[in-house]
Amino acid sequence: MLRRLFELEPKLPAWLRPTFRGALLILGMSFGWAGKLFALSILATLMLLAGTGRGLALFFGLLGVAVLAGAAGGMIRGILEPMERWGPLGSWLRWTLSIFGYVVAFGFLTPEGPFSRPDPTFYAIAAGFCALGAGCLLLLDDRRPGRPSPRRFLSIRRRERLWAAAARGRARLRGRPTR
Repeated sequence: MLRRLFELEPKLPAWLRPTFRGALLILGMSFGWAGKLFALSILATLMLLAGTGRGLALFFGLLGVAVLAGAAGGMIRGILEPMERWGPLGSWLRWTLSIFGYVVAFGFLTPEGPFSRPDPTFYAIAAGFCALGAGCLLLLDDRRPGRPSPRRFLSIRRRERLWAAAARGRARLRGRPTR
């Protein structure tokens, strides 16, 4: 289901894509094993601390807040796209402001959370962590010359799906008795 949501993005208008991508960011982390284990550990912790029903409600409430905050961060990232022309400094600043928008939106959507909005130290600490996180994102960026283009990436994914379908078909045929 999540893959189909991500495949919906090219069908959206260009101005809406960054917001859509930002909203799905938190859900996209669950594609790999590490993301699934992380979500499971958070869910288990909340269920142990608050009980099964309240833990599930809290988990899905926080997931909804994270999706809305991701949409806000994605919208900021889309608006600041011209900053990419400034080079690495512009890219760093764009990431910093996008992450800061995510953190502030998350703080505003969880008024009873660990941080209070009127507290000025919240914004200072958030800005510091966002600047550090943006620096790490730039250092670990995989956009290098050997990276496939979006069209080539989709072609590779289609080929993988075809091979998987062929493997499933062979497995089904092996399970049947030969005539």
